[in-house]
Amino acid sequence: MIQHLLHISHVSKHFGGNVAVSDVSFSVNEKQIFGLIGPNGAGKTTLFNCITGFFPATAGDVIFDNKKINALRPDQVCKLGMVRTWQRVKPLENLTVLENVMVGAFSITNSTGEAEANAMEQLQKVGLTDYVKKSAGSLPIGLKKKLELARVLATHPKMLLLDEICGGLNHTETDLLLDIIRGIRMKGATIVFIEHDMKAVTSICDRIVVLNSGEKLAEGTPEEITSNPDVIAAYLGGGHHA
Repeated sequence: MIQHLLHISHVSKHFGGNVAVSDVSFSVNEKQIFGLIGPNGAGKTTLFNCITGFFPATAGDVIFDNKKINALRPDQVCKLGMVRTWQRVKPLENLTVLENVMVGAFSITNSTGEAEANAMEQLQKVGLTDYVKKSAGSLPIGLKKKLELARVLATHPKMLLLDEICGGLNHTETDLLLDIIRGIRMKGATIVFIEHDMKAVTSICDRIVVLNSGEKLAEGTPEEITSNPDVIAAYLGGGHHA
């Protein structure tokens, strides 16, 4: 039987009178790569914030690994095995690349030796072993994105929520990052990601949900989404695709 690792049930988020997310439902299966797309302001990052405990949902339920997690803080959600990256990368600029990833590793161990070994393993996965002693603030954006990925991988997550992980990257950097993400899935993790680059989304995702003005507009395979007239009118026709 297919196991839903994440189930979003009728989730809404209001900020005063502003409805950012309205009655959104979908499920993500174990080991899927699941895309979340839509125009700017569609509610994608707000939904990520509700899923990972940064914002409480106004209504609806977030079920992760058969547990309702609505009331949990982000650190508690992380301990259950769900982590996220940020659209604007936020490394600890004055620490080294290695120390940044060790911060993630300390969520699952108190041993400095274990944290360092784990961090080195993740840096190898993302191709940053040549930069371990460099300060994180000195890295260009493409390498900061890889660092952010290594840092969340060090928590040994069951599920990663990636918020525009390819944003600001050129095609070569994007392709390299997509290969790394495929490798992460091969090792058993489940991935949900927000992305504007339609080529990236359709090349890697098993399923895609489209949000528009906070509501779920469509859900389906990449083929179904790219040929859906509503999606084309709301999103693809607007010149957003790369």
